Amino acid sequence: MLSGRRYFGATIEDRNPGLVVRSVHENGPAARNGLKPGDRLIALNGKSLTQASAKEFKQLIADARDTGRLFLIISRRNAYIHINMRLEPYTREQINKIVTAHLSQSHSTRGAGAH
Repeated sequence: MLSGRRYFGATIEDRNPGLVVRSVHENGPAARNGLKPGDRLIALNGKSLTQASAKEFKQLIADARDTGRLFLIISRRNAYIHINMRLEPYTREQINKIVTAHLSQSHSTRGAGAH
């Protein structure tokens, strides 16, 4: 299911306009490359993110999955920072957590309608 897929390692939220890092996953690629909650995303791989939606950001990440290379420009405390990073494969532990969460969610949904 998730085998071979790569991930970014941060949760991004729309700020209308633009995107901000809401949280960074511990020990993920975003954390190891210095991304922090509150960072405003300015550009990704040469594409402006100043007016982008989270959906557009996800598409740009998907487009980069072949090489896994990301060239980010962020704004932090009124300074621009350039970050080179790579998407990384999900670890077995992450896959297990995702599968467990999915199974518990689908079972609780089915159980609620079965009364």
